[in-house]
Amino acid sequence: TSTSLESSMDNAYRSFSEIELDQPDEGVLLVTLNRPDQLNAWNEALLSDLAALWPLVQSDDAVRVVIISGAGRAFSVGGDLEMVAAFTEDIEKSVESSVRYTQVLRALMDLQKPVVAAVNGDVLGGGMGLVLLCDVIFMSSSARMLCGSQLNINVMPAPEALLWRIRGVPDAKAKFHLLRSDMISATTAESIGLVSAVVDDDKLMDESVTYASELASRDPMMMGWTKRALNFELRSAAPLLDEWLAMEALSFARASVKPALQRIRSGSSIEEE
Repeated sequence: TSTSLESSMDNAYRSFSEIELDQPDEGVLLVTLNRPDQLNAWNEALLSDLAALWPLVQSDDAVRVVIISGAGRAFSVGGDLEMVAAFTEDIEKSVESSVRYTQVLRALMDLQKPVVAAVNGDVLGGGMGLVLLCDVIFMSSSARMLCGSQLNINVMPAPEALLWRIRGVPDAKAKFHLLRSDMISATTAESIGLVSAVVDDDKLMDESVTYASELASRDPMMMGWTKRALNFELRSAAPLLDEWLAMEALSFARASVKPALQRIRSGSSIEEE
């Protein structure tokens, strides 16, 4: 028997510390990454929250569609720099964190309910992986994407490179932007097929909720089956995603990573993985 989303939010979902949950409309769950002072950078607690969230959402009949966004001026700037710095000192920490991140992405990939990204601000690093696995992506007109940001610290940009190709970004555009870690505008992201639509900043959430509510009114089984069919190529690439994430984790053992990361930490105003 279906339970109300409001009731389930008061119970199963109340243990999360780094994400905020809301119900903007019937059947729609709004998930907000809630570390605004850190530009919603990933830490272990946020990874744990998201890893636990997706199985709950899958089993909750009251949730038909999910919207995911970020609190404050960024969507997510990837790995928290303190956490990333620890990877260069202890490769085991990098591998353990990569396993949790892979669990988050795999669970999102397998979720049989539509997920809408409302990209409210800048996104890079691990945040890009989260966005690009969403089914529909609305992006604020002022938001930007930093492509392949991990290359700035001499780390492989997985899973971003793989997800660009699965989303059908032309080879020439993917290599042009990723290899030199371009910061691209929302308009450019839309033009190369990374996002579904660009909307005015003050209309982002309204547009996202309106779209999600329309999907929530449709037959949930057919929504799930259609999503699964459309995700055929993505699901087929899952073993490759695992491999590339493992390569990214091991990249932190390279001697060139630590000095590059130190330059980022001393000279950058935005945290990035």
